[in-house]
Amino acid sequence: MRQAWGLASDGQDWALVGLSLQKAAGVRVHALEKIALIEPDLTGAGFSHGLKQVNVRSRRRISLALDADEVLTGVLELPAPMAPEDWAIEVQVEVAQLLGLEPDQVNFDFQVDPASEGLLSRVYWVGCDQDRIRALKDSVHMAGWRLDSVEPAWHAAHRAVCHLQGGLASLLTQPAQDWQFDLKPPHLSKDPLDAWLWTRMGPDPALTQVMQSAVGPRLVAAGLALKAWLK
Repeated sequence: MRQAWGLASDGQDWALVGLSLQKAAGVRVHALEKIALIEPDLTGAGFSHGLKQVNVRSRRRISLALDADEVLTGVLELPAPMAPEDWAIEVQVEVAQLLGLEPDQVNFDFQVDPASEGLLSRVYWVGCDQDRIRALKDSVHMAGWRLDSVEPAWHAAHRAVCHLQGGLASLLTQPAQDWQFDLKPPHLSKDPLDAWLWTRMGPDPALTQVMQSAVGPRLVAAGLALKAWLK
């Protein structure tokens, strides 16, 4: 695989970023697109028409982000001896109760803190309404693409910054089309739990500020595309 794509909301529009694998330079941006919201949209997502117009010769696969107001987060303290499938049930019930939905109407994911000690394990979770995921998936399919994954925007942004050559500081000195990403970054932790810890402590203030700026949606979209090489 030599190309991957990410799509993140940008106000009323959408930011699309394509990354390409370069043997010498790691991964770099090869395409930047802004997809205007078009209403009415049969799926409710609003990007299917614009995504269909993007000229991609192969691998029409894409990952999408959910904004903070579309996602619930939390932490559960669960008995350490519990099996992972039992943790999943507890998380699903928690998400459903908080959203006021039935358990089979929610999507969720979780990460167990390996540093948990004693009789309890800390389980960090994220969850959302399944209808939102379905709307995004339908809109992607209507555009003739395939959906690889959906995740919270801050997870994707964290991934992008961890691998971005030059880190956060480089965002002030170079345009998005010049971004390059290392697959084994030396400057920040690659521990996937770092992103999950935001559910409790909140994201880094500097990265939060970037995400709220004009460059934020492109950073999120780049982090989504980058995931394809880090699975």
